[in-house]
Amino acid sequence: MLAELALWLATPAGRMTRKLGLVTESVSLWARGNRQRKAWAEHHACCRAIVAGVVDELPQRRTAVVLGSGMLRDVSVGQLAARFERVLLVDAVHLPTVRLRMRFHRNVTLLTRDLSGIMDWLGGESDRRTDPLADLAAAPAIDLVVSANLLSQLAWPVEDWLEDHATEAKRLPADLPARCIAWHLDDLRRFPGHVVLLSDVEMIEHDRAGNVTDRLDLMRGVPLPPADERWDWPVAPFGEAARDRENIHRVQAWRDFR
Repeated sequence: MLAELALWLATPAGRMTRKLGLVTESVSLWARGNRQRKAWAEHHACCRAIVAGVVDELPQRRTAVVLGSGMLRDVSVGQLAARFERVLLVDAVHLPTVRLRMRFHRNVTLLTRDLSGIMDWLGGESDRRTDPLADLAAAPAIDLVVSANLLSQLAWPVEDWLEDHATEAKRLPADLPARCIAWHLDDLRRFPGHVVLLSDVEMIEHDRAGNVTDRLDLMRGVPLPPADERWDWPVAPFGEAARDRENIHRVQAWRDFR
């Protein structure tokens, strides 16, 4: 707990980033990933293998962009840094542990971005979504974009904020969480280079008898094209979130989403 508190305090972040709970969630994921390293290993290996396979087939390797870079467990930043001229890691939060690691990669740049594009809107500083990737989508030298298990994460902070701010929520679309997912898919389609999409799409909760006790559509009804690969990710094994419940996330991968 002390390590998590120290990491939370040391993480640079803006007011709305903290209000939306993104720093807290990043620290929690860091801690849970450490505890569940073995349970999550297959999921991370699948993600890395897909990205590595795509990289092998690219005719050019100028700039790679990772959206939702997080703790860099889903991609091998060392491999990307070795094979691309430049690597851009884009997320709303970059923990100090990640910032420290990137000091050893001279061609890796951290970009802090609100990839939902709606923080200013939620905070009353704008009346519409801000395009978070306009400059990158227009850049001609980007040969690879990886959306790394970001898609489902765009909705829940907005849902929590709308629930906690009922008065302010009246001026916003009721389906804003789903719109955040759809907007990100549109953002990906604008890139002229190769786009890899990795995302968990459904949460299934089981009890110890194997009965399904809950299900959640992590895409909030937003349709997706057929995926290239699928697997299960034991996000919260028994004892992690609840003694007699486990949460399994169904993950899908698109080698070239566009």
